[in-house]
Amino acid sequence: MEQINKPEQIWTEKVDAEESATMQNINEGQNEKEVKKYMRRLDRIILPAISILYFFEYLDRGNIANAKLLGLDKGHDTANEGVGPGRSTLSSIQWQTVIMIFYVGLVLCQVPGSIGYRIFPPSKWIAFGVCGWAVCSVLQVTAQGYVSLLVCRIFLGAFEGLFGTGIVYYLSLWYHRNEMGLRIFWFLGPTSIAGAFGGLIAYGVGHIKARVPNWKLLFIIEGIPCFLLGLFMLYWLPDRPTKNSRFKGRQAKIAIERYEMEFADSGTGIRKKHFVMALGDWKLYAQAAIYLPIASLISSISGFLPTIIEDLGYSTPTSANLMTVPPYAIAFFVMFTTSYTSDYYRERGLHLAVLAMVAAVMYALLAALPTSALRAKYACVCLVVPSVYALYPPSHAWVANNLGNESKRAIGLGAYTAMGNIGSIAGTFFYPRVEAPEYIKGHWVACAMAACVVLQVLVHKWWLTRENKRRESMEGPVEKGNIDVTEMADEAVGFRYIT
Repeated sequence: MEQINKPEQIWTEKVDAEESATMQNINEGQNEKEVKKYMRRLDRIILPAISILYFFEYLDRGNIANAKLLGLDKGHDTANEGVGPGRSTLSSIQWQTVIMIFYVGLVLCQVPGSIGYRIFPPSKWIAFGVCGWAVCSVLQVTAQGYVSLLVCRIFLGAFEGLFGTGIVYYLSLWYHRNEMGLRIFWFLGPTSIAGAFGGLIAYGVGHIKARVPNWKLLFIIEGIPCFLLGLFMLYWLPDRPTKNSRFKGRQAKIAIERYEMEFADSGTGIRKKHFVMALGDWKLYAQAAIYLPIASLISSISGFLPTIIEDLGYSTPTSANLMTVPPYAIAFFVMFTTSYTSDYYRERGLHLAVLAMVAAVMYALLAALPTSALRAKYACVCLVVPSVYALYPPSHAWVANNLGNESKRAIGLGAYTAMGNIGSIAGTFFYPRVEAPEYIKGHWVACAMAACVVLQVLVHKWWLTRENKRRESMEGPVEKGNIDVTEMADEAVGFRYIT
């Protein structure tokens, strides 16, 4: 009897196993659908919001260059005695200082800004930074001279530093490492749109007939909506997966599960151990050394592109502002493409090297081409702007990917951007007015900066690849699943660097 029942028992167990496997597959399919639905909603909530905010941040940061063409530098008295037509204009060095001082405030507040995201609810910290820089932007219309304009610009930079640095950290709370590149594009991509729209808005404002000077209208039109958006963020943005009011039920559980897959150390605050680890990590300084020339190139473009284009032969300020639109529009699509492919292939270094190489060649051509080759030079501008701006997302994603855990990431990203943005200060001196219209020295300096990026990126990629191979030989292949980075961050067993 026993022997007769055995085949039936075996058959029954086989059916049960098949049913169990089928149910597991169904559950996994349901889970996958639920996660995709959650991700779509998460993207709809976070990405448009931070895109719009960074659009206005970059608009308010860069509108000083458009305002210059609308008469700002001709309205400020260098003796700090007043504003009005007929008074002395800002000298070349004073104008460069006005551009530069913004980055001083930015650099000084980037580490505190990044820590603020870790200590305070991110939605409130974001609103504080946004409303602060919006007020400073509008207050530029009240500047009564060179010194007061400097004060407005340094506080504008300070509030933008409190906001912008920690956004990459904020995104890392919600997205995994292989999802960061494209999401950082939606954060940084609006820099190119802002450049394009900034030119269009300035072109339109330049045709307004009003009692108020056009450059003042520009600051008002671009500053007030930003303040209102900052207040709206208090309601709109979720704080962190473990404490949020935007997701309920199953989606709230998915948010926490995804967070715990990436981080084992939930909570807030900065651990002293990770503070020391971040500031003692030579790789962070290597990445900052890569970002420094990138930041110098971006600041030189945002501060001087309208003037450079005007000197190419577009004689009126309004036409020069309008001709800044195509380079920035092309930059948006290049940034999107490179961000997508760098995420898809989980690769950062080669993307950065190729882009920087294109930028170096274009800068060399700008320096070498004769002044009469206006169309060829403008074509180079239309290629150099996209190649430089597209360096932004992969470089930020690269450093965020490799810092290990949440606490170290908060410190590391602030230090990385602060050190790198020293290059932004240097970039404001690439194109002194006395070298117009050729700007040969400035183009060669920019070419050298781009070449420096290529060299540093390739060396850093080589080291990370070698380190991954060393860990692979010691630890064996990484098993799919959670890696405990609570204590050791990127030094944890099983952690592999993205190259």
